[in-house]
Amino acid sequence: MSLAARTTGLRARRRGSQQAVVELTPLIDIVFQLLIFFLLTTTFQNNPSFRVKLPKANNSDVRQEPKAVVVTVGSDGRFEVDGKGIDEYELKVRLCNAASGDASTGVNIRADASTQHQHVVKIMDLAKGCGLERLGILHGR
Repeated sequence: MSLAARTTGLRARRRGSQQAVVELTPLIDIVFQLLIFFLLTTTFQNNPSFRVKLPKANNSDVRQEPKAVVVTVGSDGRFEVDGKGIDEYELKVRLCNAASGDASTGVNIRADASTQHQHVVKIMDLAKGCGLERLGILHGR
């Protein structure tokens, strides 16, 4: 093959081989910005393991304990802390662990409107036994 044929073929390939180049950097930047946007604007929900219908109260005194363990009691007496169903022994362990970490920790009880009073008293008794003095009962408005 001659030198002229090689250079001519080379030129033809150069002209015909022009390809569109897609820059991926701006695309990746946009995808990351969208990801960050949706992560920041998404509302996170606490999905409890069972539904609780809180009793209503006319008093609108709303106080939030800075550090409080929220214990949910179902109408059948089941306990839940942090969205996880637990038994009485596990509840006592969690309350005592919370008390050992900080003495000013409170216990907020979310009891269903049809929960028997004995279940609420049981939680209060366990909390007092662990040294937690700040007790609260959550209600709906």
